[in-house]
Amino acid sequence: MARELLDAAWDRYADLPADLSHEVRRLQDQAERAAARLERLFGTPVPEYRLVTYVGGFEGNAFVAQQSVCLPVEMPAAWAERVVTHELAHLFHQKLSGGTGDWTRTLAALIVQEGLATRTTQAMFPERDPAQHVGEPEWLATCEANREALIRDALPRLAQTDDATLRRFIGPHPALGVDRTAYAMGWWWVGEWLQDGHSLAELARVPEAELPELVVARWNK
Repeated sequence: MARELLDAAWDRYADLPADLSHEVRRLQDQAERAAARLERLFGTPVPEYRLVTYVGGFEGNAFVAQQSVCLPVEMPAAWAERVVTHELAHLFHQKLSGGTGDWTRTLAALIVQEGLATRTTQAMFPERDPAQHVGEPEWLATCEANREALIRDALPRLAQTDDATLRRFIGPHPALGVDRTAYAMGWWWVGEWLQDGHSLAELARVPEAELPELVVARWNK
């Protein structure tokens, strides 16, 4: 996968500025502004973290690895504002729920983590098309068309932590051929949680170990 990303991006690297320090400072400023807004939303100081900027594959793949928020420096400024908010939401959630930030977690934790982050960016940028917070409109429509099948497939696996289960709902789903279905299910589930009258700050404080039971209870209503 890494080699495929490198090959696809190789011809574009020459177009990047020789000095990327301006872009790094811009990402630092955007992260500071996002953190201040999220402190108010979640009612807690921003967790200590390290901002890592790197030249990536032009696909916008930002992520959190334990206490590091990792951002591709070539990401356009228009994307970065929302993406930084999404990744910092993971950091707040990790601190408040007692999560480790590791790849290994239950499927329910993956679903809720992505759902909380996408609904957080929606709360921070309500003027944007809702689909922008979770994925492309066509992708979300495809997931919606398979919603019942996806939930039925996920329900018996919510407490599982094995690599195959997590990849089943991050990579292309083997039965449906749609990738990142955990994001769609998180978008739906957290949306229902909010409709029930709960808040993002409240959900962020649910211990990670309790999420499989919580998700099962809500989807079985």
